[in-house]
Amino acid sequence: MRAAGWFMAVALFACHAPVQGAAPPTDFSGTWLPDAQRAERWPATLPLAPVARRFMEGFDPTASDPTTLCMPFGTPRNMLQTDYPLEIAQTPQRLVMMIQPNLANAEVRRIWLDGRELPAAPEPSWFGTSRGHWEGQTLVVETVGMREDAIVSDNGLPHSGQLRVIERLRVASDAGRGKVLIDDVELHDPQAYTQPIRTRRYYSWAPQARARDSNCVDALWIDKLWRDRLQEHAAPVLPAGGGK
Repeated sequence: MRAAGWFMAVALFACHAPVQGAAPPTDFSGTWLPDAQRAERWPATLPLAPVARRFMEGFDPTASDPTTLCMPFGTPRNMLQTDYPLEIAQTPQRLVMMIQPNLANAEVRRIWLDGRELPAAPEPSWFGTSRGHWEGQTLVVETVGMREDAIVSDNGLPHSGQLRVIERLRVASDAGRGKVLIDDVELHDPQAYTQPIRTRRYYSWAPQARARDSNCVDALWIDKLWRDRLQEHAAPVLPAGGGK
């Protein structure tokens, strides 16, 4: 009787456990280019909580946008951008997204597909912690644990530490564009939004697209060198006592 119970438990586990090496329902692997013309605009009136509305009203990109200092877009902004290629490498257990904007470094998202749960208290990071599961041919990705200083968009859309991003990724065939990757994005954040915010992004299949090296950090470094040089030349002409 015990042996029968043990056999039944093993059989049930085998039915629900991810099949090692099994082909995923959809293979997203390859390089995709964002289609800026088809990107959905934000709603005319965003459902913002008062604290989020005050932030946007006082938003100054030079002071509050991390990308002005070559910091990452972060998630979900790296999926909402419409300028840089998206490269995907996929296995049955994990999907990796790589985006190389003109910032400090390539941005890498790791989405586990092996059934592991999201952590209860994830350590905040630029790209968050992501888990994915299949609903037919659609990959549903849930991401939590995004840094609060990583704004959602260049117009200053903020979020709190409670942000939960749900994406639905699928591939469709377009008569005029060929193979298209569609990303339906939902932003859930009870502290920042009075209701979820939804938008959609399109990516065209582009196997020949190549990422370019960043020069953002180089520009900051050159600017620093010039400022240091100016200070060196200014020092000898200052009056004795530091100009007092």
